[in-house]
Amino acid sequence: MGIHGLAKLIADHAPGAIKEQDIKNYFGRKIAIDASMCIYQFLIAVRQDGNVLQNEEGETTSHLMGMFYRTIRMLENGIKPVYVFDGKPPQLKSAEGNKRILTSSPSGL
Repeated sequence: MGIHGLAKLIADHAPGAIKEQDIKNYFGRKIAIDASMCIYQFLIAVRQDGNVLQNEEGETTSHLMGMFYRTIRMLENGIKPVYVFDGKPPQLKSAEGNKRILTSSPSGL
């Protein structure tokens, strides 16, 4: 789920801590990737025509294609991706998760 607003907080108070680098600078490294965030990122991604990628049965496949092509790109650049599935969120996070669900749904339900 991450920390809401963390990137903005860091950018505002410690801009030197954020550095953009070319992918080639990670050659030969193992990179840990939050699998659930990666999957979610591709699930909400919409193509230019306004549709998501689907298979013949109408099931969404954008998350599979996105992860596949991102993984291929990393491997081509000498990066060894390690997808981390951290399991069910702890009970302590449930209140925040429920709050985010309520505030992000159009009907507020």
